Amino acid sequence: MMMAVWLWPIPSTAQEISVPGQTSLAEIEEIELVYTGNQSVPKIIVRGRQPANPFVVSSYRPPDLRLDLFLLTSTGTSIGRCQSQQDGFKAPFRIRLVGNGTSPCGFAWSLQTTNKRFDALSFHRLRVCGTSSSPLAIVLVAESANREQDRAVAGHVTGRFEVEFPLAPSAHTLDLRQLTQVQLLAENEADVLLDEIVWLTREPTIHPTRSIGFWYWDYRSAIRDPAEMLSTCRQHHCRRLVIQMPDLKDSDQVWAAYAALFASTRAAGIELFALDGAPDMIDTPTILTDKLTRLLKLVGNSGFPGVQLDIEPYLLDGFPDDGTIFDRYLSTIERVKAAFGDRGRLSVVMPFWFTSTVHRSRPLAFAVMDRADEVAVMSYRTDVQELTAISEDTLRYGFLTGIPVWLGMETTRLLPNGMSS
Repeated sequence: MMMAVWLWPIPSTAQEISVPGQTSLAEIEEIELVYTGNQSVPKIIVRGRQPANPFVVSSYRPPDLRLDLFLLTSTGTSIGRCQSQQDGFKAPFRIRLVGNGTSPCGFAWSLQTTNKRFDALSFHRLRVCGTSSSPLAIVLVAESANREQDRAVAGHVTGRFEVEFPLAPSAHTLDLRQLTQVQLLAENEADVLLDEIVWLTREPTIHPTRSIGFWYWDYRSAIRDPAEMLSTCRQHHCRRLVIQMPDLKDSDQVWAAYAALFASTRAAGIELFALDGAPDMIDTPTILTDKLTRLLKLVGNSGFPGVQLDIEPYLLDGFPDDGTIFDRYLSTIERVKAAFGDRGRLSVVMPFWFTSTVHRSRPLAFAVMDRADEVAVMSYRTDVQELTAISEDTLRYGFLTGIPVWLGMETTRLLPNGMSS
């Protein structure tokens, strides 16, 4: 976990605003106020209540670092036309699978308790020990937002086995917070003896050093007085600066001065990331790639730590009715990543609520993290405990998949001070 904060003063005022497009406050789940630049009037994003949203109903999240499947569940069923004969429901667990058709024969353990799905995002491996007379596939099943069942094969076993399957590959396919079943599937008849099937987590092998970074939006100010900027950064034990890139219409002199900041910050022991993004860039991604190309020619590959995208596609007028916005957003991240290659790290800024926003059956936050080298979470909070709490699922996914997470915290009083609706 790392910290990122704003290096930009925000004036404090009181405003009265009206909630758009709503006739009853009872229908509203959340209201978000987004301020862009020095703008004093926010864009208002209203989210209605979603009683059927599986992310509103919490999953069962065990506190254990090691959890035995046989202690977690007490129900199991045959899959499809398969017949199963089981001997008890504890280790060692014996089962005989006999198929009645051409489809795979199997057995499923239910992970749901009191109508809650099983949250396995904090676990990192599934350990399975036993024997099987035929090859078996171990399959994880999760319920998606549209109530369909997503599946991911955790691994295959046969003969005598004692293996631990990493859960990160499955997390790229389904939401580990919404697991409903663990399945054993056999292509042929199988005699199975399970000595152990256990969920495992791991202690961090590397404890990250606490890092603080600042966003700096006024690149002209940074160019005019880099010494003052670096001095302020050092006073706050800052290890990273993220500075807005110039406009493509800016002169060669401005771009050269901006590029020179990378050498200055590196000499001061501070990492510099180039920053850019705007909502409409999901339709004009060449602006981003052209800027990167121009900057890389000036800085050189070896002197460029990375770039951070802050696109905020949800500020577009068509949101949330336009279902293609997030498709275009993810496509833009992919295009920048492809253009950038391995010449530096790609960081993406996203709001905390992306973990509860479903896009194509997966949390949008996780889809972004699958495409980036790191992410920065905008919390819109001034309290560290609140910030950590609302970012917890992002942190867990980052720990599972190896994606660093920066947590963004506001350092000035948030607008508005007073509000009525």
